[in-house]
Amino acid sequence: MGPGAQEKVGNGKEEFKRFEEELVGRHREQMLQEMKAKLEGMDRAAADEVLTRGRYLDKGYVRRRVQTSLGGVWVRIRRLKRRGRSGSLYALFGQCGIPRVSERAQEHCVQVAVGQSYEMSRETLKQLSGMELSRMGIWKVVQSRGKKERERVEEQRRKVFELGEMPRAEKPKKKAVVVEIDGTMVASREVTEIEEVRGKRKMEVKLGVAFTGTKQLSRNRRRTEQRMVYGETAPAEEFGERWYGECLRHGIQPETDVHLIGDGAAWIRNLQRTIHPGIRYTLDAYHLRKAAGQVLTERQSKQFCSLVWRDRAPRKALEYVRRLQPSDGEHRLELHTFCLYLERNLDGMRYDRPGPVGSGVVEKAADIVVGRRMKRRGMSWSRQGANNLLALRVRSLNEAFDRRASAS
Repeated sequence: MGPGAQEKVGNGKEEFKRFEEELVGRHREQMLQEMKAKLEGMDRAAADEVLTRGRYLDKGYVRRRVQTSLGGVWVRIRRLKRRGRSGSLYALFGQCGIPRVSERAQEHCVQVAVGQSYEMSRETLKQLSGMELSRMGIWKVVQSRGKKERERVEEQRRKVFELGEMPRAEKPKKKAVVVEIDGTMVASREVTEIEEVRGKRKMEVKLGVAFTGTKQLSRNRRRTEQRMVYGETAPAEEFGERWYGECLRHGIQPETDVHLIGDGAAWIRNLQRTIHPGIRYTLDAYHLRKAAGQVLTERQSKQFCSLVWRDRAPRKALEYVRRLQPSDGEHRLELHTFCLYLERNLDGMRYDRPGPVGSGVVEKAADIVVGRRMKRRGMSWSRQGANNLLALRVRSLNEAFDRRASAS
C-alpha cells in the first residue's frame, strides 16, 4: 500500500470517528431533552396533587439538577411550602421519589467504582456516558449502596443467630464444598483498633471462599466450580456469623460435607470450632513448611517434614520439636510459639487424606477482592468505607461467578 493509500485510510478513520462522536452527541442531547420533559411532567402532576390538599403554598419554580446515566439534566420544578412551617417540599424528589442521582446512574457508579479508584471512575463515567459526578459524589453512591448490602447481610445474620431462623437458600443445595479462610492487610486511616506493620497502620480484611471442586482447563490451569466469596474487616466472631449466613444463602447447609483449609491462625481455628464444628480441617501445607523453616535449621526442618509427610505422624513431629535445644533465649521463645502453633493445628496435619492441602484459592481471592482495588499506592481506608466497598465488590464478583457457571 502506497503513501497516498495509507493517507486515505487514515483520513477515513478520522472522518468516521468524528461522525460517530457527532451522532452519539446528537442522540444523547435528544434523550436528555426527553428526560427533562419527563421529569418536569412528573413534577407538575405531583405538585398539583399536593396543592389540591390545601396544606402547601406554591412558591414558584426553581432549577435543580438531576444526574442521569446520560449526564446531568437541569429541570424546572416547583417549590412548595407547608403553611405555618419552615422548609420546602419538592414534589419531584419527595412525592415521586426521584433521587438526585438516578437509580440507573447509581448502578453505573457501582459497576465502575468496584473495580477502580474513584478518580478513574469519574473519568470513565464522563467519557463513556457523559455523567459528571465528582469523586465524592461517586463515593457517596458507593457508600449508600454498600451500606444497604451490609444491612441485608446483617439482617440475615440476625435471623440465624438471634431468631434461630434458617434463611431460604437462593442456590441449589450443595453436597460437599471446600472452604478456605484467610486474612490480608490494608492501609488504615483509623486511629484505634489497628495493627502496626513496619511502622504503618493496618487493618485486616478477613476473607472466606467456598467452592465445590475444580475443573481442568489446560495442562497448567484449573478453575474452581460454583465459587462464592465473602469478605469484611471486622472481629472474627462477627465475620464468622455473617460468613455462615452467606454460606446458607448459597446452598451450603448444615448437612453439607465441608472441608476447611486455613493457615493455622488462632482466629481461624476458633471460627472453625464455633461456626463449622465437627468438620474436616486441614492446615495449609505451605504455611506449615514456611513456619518450620523460620524456626528450625535446615536439617531439623527436613526431619520435621519427614515425620509429617513420610511417616504421617504429626504428633511425633510435635514431640521432636519439643525435644530440640534452643540456641538462645529468643530461639527458645520461637520454639515455644511454634509448638503452640502445632498443638493448635495438630488435627489438621493429616496430609494422607484425599482432597486439597493448600489455601491457594483464598489467597488468589485476596488478590482479586482486596489487592487489585484496595492496595494501590496512596490508598488508605476507614473501616466503614472499606466494608461498604467490599460488600459491593463481593456481590459483583459472586454474580460474575454465577454467570460464568451458568454459561459453562
